[in-house]
Amino acid sequence: MTPVDLFETLTSTQTEALNRLRAGDCGPRWIRAERQTAGQGRMGRQWEGPSGNLMASWYGVLPVEMRRVTQLSFVAALAVTEAIRPLLRVPDPLKIKWPNDVLYEGHKLCGILAQSETLETGLGVVIGIGINIAEAPQGLSYGPAALNALAAQPQTVESVLEALDAALTRRLDDWLTHGFEATAAQWWDQAYGRDRLCLIEQHPQARTGTILGLDDYGALRVRDPDGTIHVIASGSVSYPEA
Repeated sequence: MTPVDLFETLTSTQTEALNRLRAGDCGPRWIRAERQTAGQGRMGRQWEGPSGNLMASWYGVLPVEMRRVTQLSFVAALAVTEAIRPLLRVPDPLKIKWPNDVLYEGHKLCGILAQSETLETGLGVVIGIGINIAEAPQGLSYGPAALNALAAQPQTVESVLEALDAALTRRLDDWLTHGFEATAAQWWDQAYGRDRLCLIEQHPQARTGTILGLDDYGALRVRDPDGTIHVIASGSVSYPEA
């Protein structure tokens, strides 16, 4: 098990992990908070994490190029589904939504944020993972879900983190050794929304289309109604009819 530093309350496990990397701590290590008051999300969003849910950030220094950091959201999402799928009474509705959410029947169960910092020793990486275990916080996009309402038996934060750590260690090793191709294919097998029309909102325009999979760095490939294929590196993807 990768070492874990537990805090009663933090503003953000992500911030604490980044600060440690900048101070020369190369990890690997987990920062976990029992309560989080200003967790970091994608596009600068903040959220509050209640006690009983998993709020943790893995950090370490990896021998990879900066442009590959975007792939880590998919590595981590696969680790999350690998860890929690065996716990579910009905596992089939567990899906991964591009680029960083794990959903159950369309409801958000987990969010992921990968960040990086260039260091003298290599590329410092932080992977923040929040899993709703005891409680489904309100106000989240796609509505909330909580693991213990879906699991065959109640789970603790500690048991989920132990399973997640083992899965993430395996997934990172496979990604570092073999590249992104297998990860992208396995993500596609669990991709949310591949059977319906999606709306992609990118400033200054929005477009609809059907997702086709990932490119070499994790951008979403989308075919619009005219048959043109677009590569979406950033933006918000939703499914209005869902």
